[in-house]
Amino acid sequence: MIKSERRKEHDRQLCLLSPVWGLKYVTVYGAQKSRRAVKASLYTEAVFHIYDNRERHQASLVDLNIISIHENCLSSLQTSFAASLMSEIVLTQRGEDSLAHYDLISRCFDLLNEDNYRIIVIQFVIRVLATAGLVTDFTHCPVCGRAYADDEILGFDSSLASPCCHTCDTMNSGLILPPNARRYIRDSLSCQLPQALGFILSENMQRRLLRYVIRLYDSACSVMLKSAAALLELDSLD
Repeated sequence: MIKSERRKEHDRQLCLLSPVWGLKYVTVYGAQKSRRAVKASLYTEAVFHIYDNRERHQASLVDLNIISIHENCLSSLQTSFAASLMSEIVLTQRGEDSLAHYDLISRCFDLLNEDNYRIIVIQFVIRVLATAGLVTDFTHCPVCGRAYADDEILGFDSSLASPCCHTCDTMNSGLILPPNARRYIRDSLSCQLPQALGFILSENMQRRLLRYVIRLYDSACSVMLKSAAALLELDSLD
């Protein structure tokens, strides 16, 4: 469950991410009032049993078998905002690549804690962009095809919605990626998520990369992530 909001006086609408069906919206009738109504906390992973009323184009939750409640997602403000941001990103993808997104967000929820929330979000964002084909291997410019120099600062090409070499930059250095940060993204994308979390980054580098990947997602997907402002504000206070 990646979203839960109140509907009418007594009901709630849940947004579920299914590896098969993508995004599925279901209603829990009486959730705000009845003790008998099926209840589950936000970010719960489960087998959801749904009644689909095709005539009314409505789906309602009948029961669920819990796999994990991912209680660590709600253990602190940092993890709550991180989980909210990852969920919002999945929502902006509108159910595309649902199998890859389900696997990724489930693993990120499993691993998320107050100490690694920046790295988890960074990895989540760049892996979603990689799945969507919006970032390349970070070794060659996707515009001109030239191999990057070791000390080259990357820019951003608006036509391809992708990082590029400084020569092909169309944002006049408005979204830049320094060499060390580029090498981190390149190398971490080449391994599995648990191994990527073992890469050592200073706190300052984590903060800079967190801001970069959020801006990169906004620019590449032409969206403004509402959850990002709260996460970045909190991060600046840590």
